[in-house]
Amino acid sequence: MVVNELPKVGLGTWLLTDREELSEAIRAAWETGYRHFDTAQLYNNEYDIGQILQEQKIERGEFFLTTKIAPPNYKKHVKESVKQSLKRLQTDYLDLVLLHAELSEELNLKAYQDLLDLQKDGVIKHVGVSNFSIEGLKKLEASTGVKPYCNQIVCSPTTRPVELETYCLDEGILLTGYSILKPYFTPNPFYPDSELSNDEKSKLDQLCDSYHVSIGQLLNKWALQHDYHVIPKSSKPERVKENYQLEFEISPEDMDTIDQMNRFSAAEYRKSVKKMEDSVTEEALEKGLLYEAHYERDAR
Repeated sequence: MVVNELPKVGLGTWLLTDREELSEAIRAAWETGYRHFDTAQLYNNEYDIGQILQEQKIERGEFFLTTKIAPPNYKKHVKESVKQSLKRLQTDYLDLVLLHAELSEELNLKAYQDLLDLQKDGVIKHVGVSNFSIEGLKKLEASTGVKPYCNQIVCSPTTRPVELETYCLDEGILLTGYSILKPYFTPNPFYPDSELSNDEKSKLDQLCDSYHVSIGQLLNKWALQHDYHVIPKSSKPERVKENYQLEFEISPEDMDTIDQMNRFSAAEYRKSVKKMEDSVTEEALEKGLLYEAHYERDAR
């Protein structure tokens, strides 16, 4: 079956740079039913993913492949970096390419237009963004007349940007949530106040017991019921399989229990976006992040 639209559940690969672990995760994901693999130029694993997918002998049309443009490539290197991603991933096209983060209005528009050009050329099927604010989304559409297909954003019980979420869903922009489980174990490094309290964890544990599911299953299902797509990540095959088993329904009352843990806002999200904007230097924008297979960590 050819996969043309973004599946509801995919395999996230951030921090999966050990080739053996990545191979086991992808194999387990494919066998379980995953048809979406999410990566990024900054993840430094496109080359390995390309090799692993070839080794698995999976027909290209049977899975949906997402990557993201590294912010240093926005100014001058979007099209060249996509060519390199295609080569690393051993594919003729990408199902979805996202701008990895919101930078300045000028840089966002330049990079977005380059992706739209590649879409016209048939190299990219869908063009989207990641970590974009409401303001950033509006400016892209106002300048190009084209809404992003998807906005990939942080989403967890404590870091759910409801205003941004509502805007995207109202505008027909798909949402993909990431770091859904993060605050259960440790604070999200970008949001120090995101860690769940012991009382909140206890409530979640009680819900897991009630539904006979793991914390991963509970929170991924919670996000799905808020109309997110999800990309759970794990290097453990058994956990990869478990994260896909979501054939249960969380009651409205229990959804509300989880929702009440949120302490996030669109304004706070915009502050985090600004941090990324300020971190990309003019020197990095001139140089870009271009590489054949892997790059040295200090190249970021």
